[in-house]
Amino acid sequence: MSLDLDRTIAAISSAPGTGGRCIVRLSGRDAVAIALSITTGNMAPPTARAEVTQRSIALPEGRTLTADFWIWPTERSYTRQPQVEIHLPGSRPIADGLVARLRTQGAHLAQPGEFTMRAFLAGRLDLTQAEAVLGIIDATGEGRFQSALRQLAGGLSGPLQNARTELVELLALLEAGLDFVEEDIEFISQEELCGRINGILTSLIELREQINSRTYGQALPKIALVGLPNAGKSTLFNALTRSDDAITSSTAGTTRDFISRKVTWQGVDLELIDTAGHETASQDDLLAKLMIEQTRFATEESDLCLLCVDATSGLSEEICLLQQRLPADRLLVVATKSDAQPDPTATFCQLATSGTKQTGLDLLEKTILQRIESLQLSTTQMVPETAVRCLGAIEATIESLTTCQHGFSLELSEELVASEIRFAISQLAEVVGAVYTDDLLDVIFSRFCIGK
Repeated sequence: MSLDLDRTIAAISSAPGTGGRCIVRLSGRDAVAIALSITTGNMAPPTARAEVTQRSIALPEGRTLTADFWIWPTERSYTRQPQVEIHLPGSRPIADGLVARLRTQGAHLAQPGEFTMRAFLAGRLDLTQAEAVLGIIDATGEGRFQSALRQLAGGLSGPLQNARTELVELLALLEAGLDFVEEDIEFISQEELCGRINGILTSLIELREQINSRTYGQALPKIALVGLPNAGKSTLFNALTRSDDAITSSTAGTTRDFISRKVTWQGVDLELIDTAGHETASQDDLLAKLMIEQTRFATEESDLCLLCVDATSGLSEEICLLQQRLPADRLLVVATKSDAQPDPTATFCQLATSGTKQTGLDLLEKTILQRIESLQLSTTQMVPETAVRCLGAIEATIESLTTCQHGFSLELSEELVASEIRFAISQLAEVVGAVYTDDLLDVIFSRFCIGK
């Protein structure tokens, strides 16, 4: 990606598709002059302060179009450059024509993510906040959206910046002591240094555990239907996915592999997985053992497990043992075949369903969405792209600070301890973008759409 910050860029910044309004954005030294050059009347900006004004845009054949011009003539803008947003009627051909007109006046078509990259380079955002902008755009549900908002507000960069600032202070005190070692002046005691490093280390370890939680690495929340053979899992799966993908039969063990299907409920994308029934396999039954292993893998990788219990048989000893093996915080017990019960709501489970009669599905879907949202809000603190990028640097930082802790007990020289702290500082600087390379910026901002 070009880093020529002097040129003025322009692009459509509103989402594709039909809508009431469309926005064309410009940023750069000549943004205001170029934007006003396609209007009629006074060419000078109304004031030197940010404001919204109506202007008439000159169209071919003597026609005009009135639009709202949001003008930031100084550096007090998103990109910290002169910036203009032109709000038009929601017509894509009009917006495309306007961008073409702006290009004839000297504007360049913005590259993907170039507006946000300029905000980052100008210090308006750090790197984790820039990635949060993409997280907000790509959010597939309320949990992801709220996580990205928290990250944009500094929910991640704040703790990392604090850790880096404190390490810089500790390094300064430690190196000052090394400079005056002959005068026997102690700027910080070993006990205080060890205690403060331990506090930073603890917070980074907690952050690493959050990153390693299953929620970060998945594009879609996964919901696995598990249970004993012939528990009605496949029938419920077909009912929830509005399909006939899963083979259903009254014969136990019909499902010999797991299948998955994407669904969208209330605007939230999910992946449902139908698994084979849990049963004990003999040593000679290789197919059954493979089926059990696949089911175990699908269950462990899921965000939520639906334990399907046949309402006609209830909570058998086998079901109770299976329930104990599943993670309680990611478990939802569902009664299937409830149409065979005279009063299913009075049984062991409030979530009574019938895939055959299509009953109880609305409540089940609502409950699943609530549980998924609760799990995401409680565990997710950053967008997945940030988590992947940050994990290696945070691991390296933890390793260096752990070496510092061991160094105190092994009475290593303060020069070696200072070297490890200096390395930890450099790793945190890469996370927040205080130190970066052009290749890193290309990887991050190329994922953005044009106009953001």
